[in-house]
Amino acid sequence: MQTAFLIRIVSVVLQYGMLLFLFMFVLRVARLIQRDIKGKAASGVRETAADEAILTVLQAPDASLIGRRFAFTAEIAIGRSPDNDIVLNDTFVSHHHAVITRFNNLFVIEDLASSNHTYVNDECLQQKTYLQANDRIRIGGVILRFER
Repeated sequence: MQTAFLIRIVSVVLQYGMLLFLFMFVLRVARLIQRDIKGKAASGVRETAADEAILTVLQAPDASLIGRRFAFTAEIAIGRSPDNDIVLNDTFVSHHHAVITRFNNLFVIEDLASSNHTYVNDECLQQKTYLQANDRIRIGGVILRFER
């Protein structure tokens, strides 16, 4: 009689142990899925529309900017002043440093008479210039990649 009772207790403990193990497994999988979803949302990974462009921060003195993506369709202003679309807190960036504007179906970058100039593919911008996919734009200590 005691043996049957012990077997029953062991059986119940094993059943509850298995349920606890299964619950822990499901909880861990749910956390991994949630972390993956948050990571994709935070990185801004998404398809680009045919009429939009994206600037991706490749290098910046402020590490929190690295990897950020800025999508736009018509115009985007870049500078140190808070009224810009992309605000770069870098002493080498003018308050209103550069602007990228859509012209027909192409995008044009213009330096706004900044003190430290704007560079596209390591060449100093002298006039309005059409941007191509994967062009690198340097403004102060920040490097952005233009994507189309």
